[in-house]
Amino acid sequence: MQKVLTLLLCIAFIAVLYVGQSHWNDKITGTSAKNKQTGTLSQGEAAEEEQAPMDEKLLALTKNWPAEAAENFKKKLVAGDSFKILFVGSPAIGTESEGVFPLVKQGLLAAYGADHLEVGLKTYNSTSNYLIKENKTAEIAAEQADLVVIEPFMLKNNGLVSPANTFNDLSKIIEDVRSAKPETVFIIQPSYPIYKADIYPKQTSQLKTFAEEQKLTYLDHWTAWPDANTEGFKDYITADKKAVTDKGAQVWSLYLIEYFVQKSES
Repeated sequence: MQKVLTLLLCIAFIAVLYVGQSHWNDKITGTSAKNKQTGTLSQGEAAEEEQAPMDEKLLALTKNWPAEAAENFKKKLVAGDSFKILFVGSPAIGTESEGVFPLVKQGLLAAYGADHLEVGLKTYNSTSNYLIKENKTAEIAAEQADLVVIEPFMLKNNGLVSPANTFNDLSKIIEDVRSAKPETVFIIQPSYPIYKADIYPKQTSQLKTFAEEQKLTYLDHWTAWPDANTEGFKDYITADKKAVTDKGAQVWSLYLIEYFVQKSES
């Protein structure tokens, strides 16, 4: 009789658990259905709903980017990781606190937010040939950037390294960086224009052709500068032609910001 009683108690206990669980599931299902009917969302659902428009807004800003870079940015966004843009070149691009770079960095972070975008800088006061010889490409590769915007030392190389060798050096830099991170995307940009230059503009034109042949995006910011053969252009570079003035930095940086931050068409 004791065994029978124990068995009955176990059956009753299981029945109570089953009824309780069924009631809880019905309550949850009913609440979920009610939320859908009334438009009420749980905290997690609300967060996802809120995040979606923000992601779409940020992705819209990348409209000008190379398709692969924009897609990689989207993946980083979904994963909650930051996307790294690295500016590489001669000191012409500026430093962390002066020149073109800090203006560009400020503009990009203001648009995308520091949680989503990292903007770095690597400059070398040398020719591209020296950079390759000293294996500085390893430093660039170590940055593990998702997108590299490189000014290929064309101005520093002027009179010292031929355009053909400059392009070989550029190819070597790209190869070494992609060996460390195959998905890294490269964008090419020239250095600043020079007042009444003759050979340098022709070399820069060759750089543009090289970029097109290699299917690399070329940022032709020279189109935003005043005519380099006019007196007024002198206000945009220093007298010794070794750097840009504040005016030059404004022109160059604005071009880059407008490229990387697509303005709303509305």
